[in-house]
Amino acid sequence: MRRDDTNVDNEKRGKLLLLSAVIALSMFLSRIILSEQVAVWRIFLDASIYFVGVVIGLLWAFNFQVKKQSFIYLFQAALFVASQVLFVDFFFFQKFNRIYEAFILLILIVAVFFACYFVFLMVNTLNVNLFKPIPLAQVGRTISYISSIFMVYSLTFTFLISGLPIYVIFPSILLFYLIIVGMHYYNIEIEGRELVRKTLITTLIMYVLLLTVVFSGNSQEIISIVPVVGYFISVNMVTHERISSLKDSVINIYLLLLLITLVSVFVLNIWG
Repeated sequence: MRRDDTNVDNEKRGKLLLLSAVIALSMFLSRIILSEQVAVWRIFLDASIYFVGVVIGLLWAFNFQVKKQSFIYLFQAALFVASQVLFVDFFFFQKFNRIYEAFILLILIVAVFFACYFVFLMVNTLNVNLFKPIPLAQVGRTISYISSIFMVYSLTFTFLISGLPIYVIFPSILLFYLIIVGMHYYNIEIEGRELVRKTLITTLIMYVLLLTVVFSGNSQEIISIVPVVGYFISVNMVTHERISSLKDSVINIYLLLLLITLVSVFVLNIWG
């Protein structure tokens, strides 16, 4: 029986590696073939295709052995991949000179490959945990936290630099903040009214912090850090609150970190 389980795990890992490689390779080839800048709607369409492809690919990797709750994990992984596709497209083509593109693209694609693989392992761990509790579930939740940080940064940067109308940019950012925060809190087993309350509070903190600095300059790479810090602080405070009472010293450290971040962003935007 153990040997059968090992074979199944190896098969899953092989499929997840293959899926990660296909994503990274397809991103690399598409950037090479479509070397010129493409329309914004095409970039978002490509990201949507990756989203659907990842969901289908993970279902195939898991041999369709999933529960209803599993789709939260699948959608989180798919959104992570889509956010990285958007980030690479907008950041890569608009921020680097041609002479360095091939080298930088290769580094980004390799990073995407490993990031996708670890996120897919997270989905596998959390999915298996639905059928039988396993110690590695906590590792999966940690990866969920890290991946959500990257999603917040990537999607904030994407919409700020996309050139879309303001009435599209800010509602879209707010919506994705709600989705990202809600999925992670669900992954760490926050449920019911507590899930809704903490998701709304965390999202509001992130959104207000973004609005505080978004018009301070044109350095979207720097501005996008601020909601990430807000997310980091909020999630850590929630974690501290669940483990033990939140101490004043911890709150003061987080407030100091937030203050330093805001001041640094304003200064860098002014000097930039």
